[in-house]
Amino acid sequence: MTAPDAQVDVALRQRVVEAMSEVIKRLVQRDEPVTEDMDMADELGISSSLGLELLLEVEERTGIQIDVEALRPDELRTVGQLATFIATHSRPW
Repeated sequence: MTAPDAQVDVALRQRVVEAMSEVIKRLVQRDEPVTEDMDMADELGISSSLGLELLLEVEERTGIQIDVEALRPDELRTVGQLATFIATHSRPW
C-alpha cells in the first residue's frame, strides 16, 4: 500500500502503466491488452523472477529508480496497484 500522504504523480503513473503494459506483453507473450485491474500472478502469469525483470525494465524505460525496500508483493497484486506504488515510491535517476 502507499503511504496515506503520498501524492501520485499522474503523468508518471501513466508512463509507468504504459511501460508495464508493453513489458508484460513481451514477457508473457501476450497480444491482448493488459489492463490495470488484471492480477499479475493469476491472470498474467508473472512469477517473482518475471516481476523483478518487469521492475528493472520499467525503471529503464521511465528513467526512475524504484524503492524496492518498500515493496510488499502481497499488497500489490494488480497492474494498477503496482503502477500506483511505483509512482509514489520512485525518484528520477
